[in-house]
Amino acid sequence: MANEQNLKPQNKRTKSEQREIARKGGIKSGEVRRKKKALKETMQMLLDLPVSDTKVCKSMAKFGIETDEIDNNTRLMYSLLKKAFNGDVAAVKEVRSVIGEDVNGEALGKLDELLQGLKDNANNTDR
Repeated sequence: MANEQNLKPQNKRTKSEQREIARKGGIKSGEVRRKKKALKETMQMLLDLPVSDTKVCKSMAKFGIETDEIDNNTRLMYSLLKKAFNGDVAAVKEVRSVIGEDVNGEALGKLDELLQGLKDNANNTDR
C-alpha cells in the first residue's frame, strides 16, 4: 500500500531500479496499446457489417440510401441525423462536426440552410 514512508522518488533510486521500472512501464504500455488497437479493429469490423434489421433497412432505403450502402456505419449516421431532425441540439452539433461544418465555432452555412428549410416546411404544414 502506497504512503509517504514507502514512496521513493525516481531520482533517489539506483540506475538498475530506474531501468527495471522503465522496462515494466514499457511492457504495460505496449499491452494497453495492443488492447486499444484490438478494440478499435473490433468496432470497425462491427460497423462494417450489414444491417440485419429489415425494418431499419426499409426505412433507410425509403430515405434514399442505396441498399448496397446500408451498413452499421451508415445506420449510425442515419440515426444521428434523425435525432438532429427532431431538434436534438447535441446531435446537430455532432452532425456539423462530422461534415466539417463547424470551423472555429463558425458555421459555414450549408447545415443552417438545411435546418431553415426544415423549419419552413414544418411551418407550411402547420397552416
